[in-house]
Amino acid sequence: MSSASNKFVSNIEVVPIIDNTIFNGRNKRSRFALGILSAEDVLNYEPGSLSEAYLKLRANVYGAQTGMLGIDNIRSDGTDVDCDDERSSHFLVMENRIGKMAIFACMRLIEKSSSCKRLLPIEDFFPESFDSPAPENSIEVSRFIVRHDDRRQSRIAKNGLMTAGLAYAYKEDLGPILGVVEPAFEKDLRMMRLPVNRIAEPKLVMEYNDVNLGIEIDKASFKDLLGEVALNNMTIPTGSFTYWGEI
Repeated sequence: MSSASNKFVSNIEVVPIIDNTIFNGRNKRSRFALGILSAEDVLNYEPGSLSEAYLKLRANVYGAQTGMLGIDNIRSDGTDVDCDDERSSHFLVMENRIGKMAIFACMRLIEKSSSCKRLLPIEDFFPESFDSPAPENSIEVSRFIVRHDDRRQSRIAKNGLMTAGLAYAYKEDLGPILGVVEPAFEKDLRMMRLPVNRIAEPKLVMEYNDVNLGIEIDKASFKDLLGEVALNNMTIPTGSFTYWGEI
């Protein structure tokens, strides 16, 4: 999210709506779903697919609505794909629109691993904050987007994404959890009572066309805050979904 938001581009305009592919069977009356897609799912997206809609949400928000990505970064089919997608797990939240579904929230976790020697974006943007490279298995929260006009549902989606991300980090033995965010989003995370430590002071990040800072989420404290039950409920396998609410 960007402080440079284009107020003339509404949430309705940036949220992709596609044919329903997951609210079927016993979940047909559920209002919301959260799922995890693999890098392969995302990179091999097909027209009209959930993966394509996710990438279009990113392009719509980071391109048209906030201006954090230049037009040259958006593909001709209206998607946003970059070199970090291949080393990421991708989380998204959908709303059941009875026969259709809206993809209105997402997040990806970029993993630093031995198989990919590239630095995390936060290391590139804030090298002054790292006396030594971030360890392997560090993850960076990226492309965090929630675009719902109901503030309560937005808050639930934010909590769901962060909880699912933490659950995934524990399941895969990943961490530390890092992020490049705006000062306003850092404040929002603190209001959500997330244990956040600032590790890099605000500055203009040219790649995002905005002022950002660096954070680390205290993984152990976040786990204690949520509790085992909430964490277990959001520990879902890649390619599957969890549902809540009723239409």
